[in-house]
Amino acid sequence: MVKKQTPNYPQLWQQCLATIRSQYPKGEKYDHWFSVWFGDVALDAYDPDKRQLRLRVPSRYVYEFLESYMLKPLRAALQATFGEQVALTYRIMPQAPSFADMAAYLQHQSGGGARRDNRIHLDNAKERLEDGLRYFLKDKPMEWVSGYEDVVKFLTDNDRRGLLIVGTPGLGKSLIACRILPVLLANGVKTPPVVRATDLRKRLEELKRERVVIIDDLGKEPRKHYGDTDQSFFELCDNAERTGAILIITTNLATTPTDDPRYSDDIETRYGEAVLSRLKAITHVAVFEGNGLREEEKK
Repeated sequence: MVKKQTPNYPQLWQQCLATIRSQYPKGEKYDHWFSVWFGDVALDAYDPDKRQLRLRVPSRYVYEFLESYMLKPLRAALQATFGEQVALTYRIMPQAPSFADMAAYLQHQSGGGARRDNRIHLDNAKERLEDGLRYFLKDKPMEWVSGYEDVVKFLTDNDRRGLLIVGTPGLGKSLIACRILPVLLANGVKTPPVVRATDLRKRLEELKRERVVIIDDLGKEPRKHYGDTDQSFFELCDNAERTGAILIITTNLATTPTDDPRYSDDIETRYGEAVLSRLKAITHVAVFEGNGLREEEKK
């Protein structure tokens, strides 16, 4: 009597993946897309008697994507390989947030990106911003800080202008500008460059060639360079006004002189009236006010 050989279920799962991948065009773009969504999805368990199959997924975003957009081809591939009426379940094994994971998720949902004329129009901007905040804050409570609505308006229609995000520390300025907006504004596979203000001078010529530039922590850069006043930010603002480039800036500087000890200084005092006037012309201003998120960001 020949003993019946137990099927190699992980190998069958690999066959399912190959079947799903074959339904999409060849090329690096779709290889990357497939790797983002299925690269860390594995067969977690299969009970042939109960015909129950469980997949292990790395995050709830991957789970939501599979259930919302890939369920039909996924079930078809599973039934072709494992047989009819396979019950599909999931086990979510959270990992550290992946930029590729989030990028693919948000891009799929929103089709973001700055157009060639630097006009930004993002459908469902508030939902996409909330998605990004939830992604990075994980299960921590999320407060909708005053000023976030101005970011939503910018994403909905920027009127070809940039964004100046002002606020005291711990309100999510850098989280939104440096980790969420680059994804939402990505044009294809290219994301806007993010630069610390302290690195403006050494990257100035490179940044002048970009259509969208994100500058974090304006006001933290040295005032002087070899004894002379550093004009890097002034030059970048002048370039943006001439070329129509979009500047997205975060700062702990106030927009007007203030005695509030939470602000280190104000923009006019630091850079002069001409720079402040130029910023008002080429950016929308979002003033963040509320309880800080710093504790959540550090965890």
